[in-house]
Amino acid sequence: MEDLFNILSEGKAHVRVEMDAADLKAFSDELIRRAKDELGSMVEAARKERMLSKAEVKELFGVCDATLWHWDRKGILKPVKTGNKVLYPEYEVRKALGQRNQIL
Repeated sequence: MEDLFNILSEGKAHVRVEMDAADLKAFSDELIRRAKDELGSMVEAARKERMLSKAEVKELFGVCDATLWHWDRKGILKPVKTGNKVLYPEYEVRKALGQRNQIL
C-alpha cells in the first residue's frame, strides 16, 4: 500500500491502478486515518490558541464597538462567535496590529 502512496506523492499526471476490493478498502481506510490525524492536529492547535475578548481587542487598538463591526465587515479582523460571546484569535489580532502599525 505504501507504494501507491509513493506513486501519488510523486505527482504523476496519469496513473492507472488495478486492485481488488480488499486493497481498495485498505487504501480508503488509510486515507481516512491520515485525514483524521491531520484534522485532529489542526483542531488541537486551534484549541491551544489564545482568544481575546472584545474588550481586550478594543483596548489594544483604542477603538469602539462600531470600528470592530466595520473591520469585521471589511474582513480586517474577523471575530469567532460562540453563542453570544465574541472572541478574537490572538494570531489574527497580532496580524491586524502589524498591518495597522505599517500604515501609521
